[in-house]
Amino acid sequence: MDRWQSFFFSILASIFVWVAVFAAKLVGANDGMLSFAIFAAFGGNLAIWLVWVFTVYGDKPNEGVSAEKAKRTAPTQAAPDDARVALLLQLMDDEDRRELKRRLMDDLTADGESVALADLLAAQDERLRRSGR
Repeated sequence: MDRWQSFFFSILASIFVWVAVFAAKLVGANDGMLSFAIFAAFGGNLAIWLVWVFTVYGDKPNEGVSAEKAKRTAPTQAAPDDARVALLLQLMDDEDRRELKRRLMDDLTADGESVALADLLAAQDERLRRSGR
C-alpha cells in the first residue's frame, strides 16, 4: 500500500510541475523563460521519479542481505580471537599473568589524558564503597 501511495504522490507532483510550465506559457513568458521552465520541469520530474525508485526499490533488499551476511561472518571472526586469547592465558603461568596485568594497568595510566583512566576507576570504586553499594 505504501508503494502505491508514494506512486500516487509522485504522479501528483509531476502533474503540478507541468501545470506550472503551462501556467508560465499562459502568462506569456518569453521563449528563453519558457525554455528554462521546460528544462526545469524535465529535471524536476527526473528527480521526483528517481527518489521514488530509490525509496521503493533501493535499500530494502540489500539491508536483509547485509544483515544476514553479518550474522554469518560475525561468529567466525570472533571465535579465532577468543580461542587464541584462551590458549594464551592457559599457557601463561601466574607470574606472566601478573606481568601482563601490570603492563595493561601501565597502559591505562599512560593514556595521554590529564586524568588517568585508572584514577577515574579508582575514584568511582571509592564512591560506590562510600554509598554502600
